[in-house]
Amino acid sequence: MAARFCTEAVVSTQSTGFYCLKRSYHHIESITKRLYLAAIPQPPLDSILSGHLPSVNKAKDQNKFLDLWIDWIGIYGKNVLFYIQYRPFILTADPAILKPLSTDLTNYCKLPTLPNRSLFGQKIIGGDSILSGGGLRWGIKRRSLSHFFAKNNLEELFKVSKPHMEGRDLNRWKNLIQNGNTIELHEQLSITFCSYLQVLGLEKFLQPDDMANKVADILEAIPKPLFERYSYLISSDKTRMQKLIQQMRIDAQEITQERYDELINNNSSEPLPKVDLLGHLIEANKTNDGKKTNPPEKVVEAVVDDIMTVCLVMDNMVKQVCSLFMLLEKNTEIQEKMFEELRTQPIDRLQDLNKLDYTEKCLLESLRMAPALLRGTRKYKVNKETKRFGSYVVLEKEVRIHFSEYVMHYNPEWWTNPKVFDPERWQPGFVPPAFSYMPFYAGSRGCLGKHMAMMMMKLTLAVLVKNFSITQNFDAAKPPIMNQNMAVMRINNNVDMHLTPLSVAQ
Repeated sequence: MAARFCTEAVVSTQSTGFYCLKRSYHHIESITKRLYLAAIPQPPLDSILSGHLPSVNKAKDQNKFLDLWIDWIGIYGKNVLFYIQYRPFILTADPAILKPLSTDLTNYCKLPTLPNRSLFGQKIIGGDSILSGGGLRWGIKRRSLSHFFAKNNLEELFKVSKPHMEGRDLNRWKNLIQNGNTIELHEQLSITFCSYLQVLGLEKFLQPDDMANKVADILEAIPKPLFERYSYLISSDKTRMQKLIQQMRIDAQEITQERYDELINNNSSEPLPKVDLLGHLIEANKTNDGKKTNPPEKVVEAVVDDIMTVCLVMDNMVKQVCSLFMLLEKNTEIQEKMFEELRTQPIDRLQDLNKLDYTEKCLLESLRMAPALLRGTRKYKVNKETKRFGSYVVLEKEVRIHFSEYVMHYNPEWWTNPKVFDPERWQPGFVPPAFSYMPFYAGSRGCLGKHMAMMMMKLTLAVLVKNFSITQNFDAAKPPIMNQNMAVMRINNNVDMHLTPLSVAQ
């Protein structure tokens, strides 16, 4: 017993010594890095050990994390160096950096361990989906899918989306509201946008309300390993969520395998239906290099990753419409003007949506002030020969680069009165400076579905406003607010809205 105790004591002492040695090494390394990165402007350190972490944590506690970044950019310039303990990061709002960052997929890489990839080993969207992938395979997939989401295919998507929205989904809203009711907008819009997938080849997948609930649970769970890592690791909710994600992937696998077998057995030269998203996802994942065909199990697995991705990103449109109503709550005259346009403009063809000029201005402005994508990060592989990041000398092999759509959208260099909700800034012919407006990101990683997203948001608004009197009914003590602490927008508190059928209200 004594020998064992002594052995454990020696091991403990060695471990402690190793830990102290490791920490000392990191701090010496940190000082060296700071000397070499000193040319990049930076805020004063909170302390030599913690870097800028206390300032970051304070800003997060006040839900002003991105506002802190805006302040840094305003004071120190378009490229700012900051430290989280001993680790250096560069925040950039420089269009000269943002351009290669969004187009150079070799030297500016996505991180492989982002939270939406997996939950403690249970794959969610993985690292090779249409959102998370990179390289040749991802490029081939993206090119293959681009025609499905292209402007010239919107007519076909509109033809199936409009009758669905005006039929089954509108009836659901009418049954929900009847003579007038207060609803939580995010919850109900989630069902609406999930239901759109049923007319895009995923009708055999989950029912819209079930899908919406599961997506909400997954999005709620994704950040928990970051903020509640150790407590969440042993929680029953972690196990429940892993099973939920696993079952959702199994359900997606079943419908993908069935559709894959249909396509193989038919062996038809006929083109896929233009609205068959599932079929197009299968075709897009059949090859990695444009020549050799992937085995069926690999195709199915890749399509499941993409289905999970599509389900999760549908929530971005939901949050975008919710944030529009949050912004309109204090701009009632703008809201009434938008409602008037939506109620008087007939929507019979896709071209009719393009006549909703003021509604589009309001959406564009809400996308500026409350973008669903708030910030991102890339791993920059420093050129071995030049050892430069822009005009700065960087002796690191790799540097983490942070950027923020939100920060760019509030930069007074490009936007007059950036904190004012002003749809009139979007006059015909107005084009924001390059990379100053990125609600759907930009470059090679720009959102493929941005045109479809705008169509669906305008169509949803038109159908709801034509049929209901809509007013905000936010809780004064807990109004909905945008959470700045995440990479993707989250809305804290309920977005309560009171809806009354126009036939009753009149």
